[in-house]
Amino acid sequence: MEKGEEEKEEEEEEEEEEKEEEEEEEEEEKEGEEEDEEEEGEEDKEMEEEEEMEKD
Repeated sequence: MEKGEEEKEEEEEEEEEEKEEEEEEEEEEKEGEEEDEEEEGEEDKEMEEEEEMEKD
């Protein structure tokens, strides 16, 4: 009985660790996407500024 219980506990711990790792990866992906959006916004501003300079 004890061996079975220990195995169950180990499996549960492994599952929890996997869930935590997946959550961390998802958070990193979200942060990466936000950074990309910020960079795109900066590029758009630069393009607009260049176009305005050309008009003048």
